[in-house]
Amino acid sequence: MPKGSRSLLWSLPLAVWQHRELLLHLISRNLRVQYKQSVLGYAWIILNPLAQLLTLAFVFSVVFPSQSQQDAPFTLFLFVGLLPWIFFSNAVSAATDSISGGASMVTAVYFPRELLVVSAVLVRFVDLIAGAIILAVLLILAGQPLGWAALWLPVLLLLQFAFVIGLSLPLAALNLFFHDIRYLVGVLLYLWFFFTPIFYARSIVPARYDIVYDLNPIARLIDSYRYALLQDVGPPWGSVAAVVGLCLLTLAIGYALFKKMEPAFADSI
Repeated sequence: MPKGSRSLLWSLPLAVWQHRELLLHLISRNLRVQYKQSVLGYAWIILNPLAQLLTLAFVFSVVFPSQSQQDAPFTLFLFVGLLPWIFFSNAVSAATDSISGGASMVTAVYFPRELLVVSAVLVRFVDLIAGAIILAVLLILAGQPLGWAALWLPVLLLLQFAFVIGLSLPLAALNLFFHDIRYLVGVLLYLWFFFTPIFYARSIVPARYDIVYDLNPIARLIDSYRYALLQDVGPPWGSVAAVVGLCLLTLAIGYALFKKMEPAFADSI
């Protein structure tokens, strides 16, 4: 990675740390706005992933029976893949609208605009924590113990967070100039879902399509989550190295593009 890219990467966590109070305010505001005038309020944080789990579990356990290809119940296999996908999909969608949605702040006062994107992603991280509670219950009910391999989870979450931020930064900037981007993101996420081993195992995919999954960080991450939670083994080092490279490259390129477009934000609102 070029020296300029490394220094640019360091400036992102530095900006987040220096403006952490503003970031916490943005997260709190986004949470309040998201569930404002909602009858069930914050209960939707639990209900959304639970509804998706039950729907997909019924479809692929009853209508189109599938095998987990692992020594774990299919529902558990499914949710270990579904939970990180929900976080990824919802975070990218929300972050894409974060700059255009914070237009009043962008024109009123200067602050690192990337905070709007980071705060949108972190709001979805709250949803992820709620989903993890459901996953913990499923693990207990299935009698699936957690071993030392579960220590991989923070590392995998950090890598996924870096990838989401790197992908969302340029999308949020482009959406300010071209409002079609939000609709394009929705279409791409729909296609991306089926090219990610969420309700099926990677092992059943024909070898000639390996390149599609090898270049998909979310596919590699989901496999890694399953290794750690369902097999109690660390993910293959080669796969981890590939994920690190893909995530850091995405973050470096995404942040560079975002900073290049940032000076034109105010003129486009």
